[in-house]
Amino acid sequence: MPCFPITMSGSKLRITCKTATIGIAFLCVLMCGLMYISFRPDTLKMFHFFKVFGLLDYLEDLQRNPNNVPTWMLYNLPDGVWLFAYSILIGCIWNFKIRDCWMFILVMPFICIPHEFMQGLGIMHGTYDPWDVLAYILAIMTGFIYIYSVHYLAFKDVSRVERRRTSSGKLALTMFCFVLFVLLAIGSDDTVGRISAGTGEVNAIEELR
Repeated sequence: MPCFPITMSGSKLRITCKTATIGIAFLCVLMCGLMYISFRPDTLKMFHFFKVFGLLDYLEDLQRNPNNVPTWMLYNLPDGVWLFAYSILIGCIWNFKIRDCWMFILVMPFICIPHEFMQGLGIMHGTYDPWDVLAYILAIMTGFIYIYSVHYLAFKDVSRVERRRTSSGKLALTMFCFVLFVLLAIGSDDTVGRISAGTGEVNAIEELR
């Protein structure tokens, strides 16, 4: 738990906590992005986006040998970090009131975890990985612990939003955050193709995972 000066007022403490939370979430997403760019194959959908904007050649200099990185760190850790970042951002939007935001947080793992099992059953495209499921569970647990800790530290005296007018703005921010993280998840998904650096053609290959 971070230590703050005793003289810090409640409002300043809350602003500090929210700013720190946004910063942590941003660093989590940035870390995931750098790992994908540096170690994952260019069959990820995000590389199609980079190619459209002419960034693919510049990013090739960041590519590193994935054999130097443990498999769990390359494939499972980013999934958990991504979900953790999403959960604490949603908590931040709702003033770290778990009773106000738990349903918005849980909707993401309720999508991701069944998707993993459907991959294992062959219903959905992709490769089932039980370690992904574990990463999601640990991430959501850690996210709730973080939200509760910040609430106890700085927001326990702040009234709940409930159905006041301010909730409409928070709902809009929540939907924006949800869509943004879904787009990030789609961008980090493997496709059955590899961008040809010379021609831009997509050659069908076995999914690397």
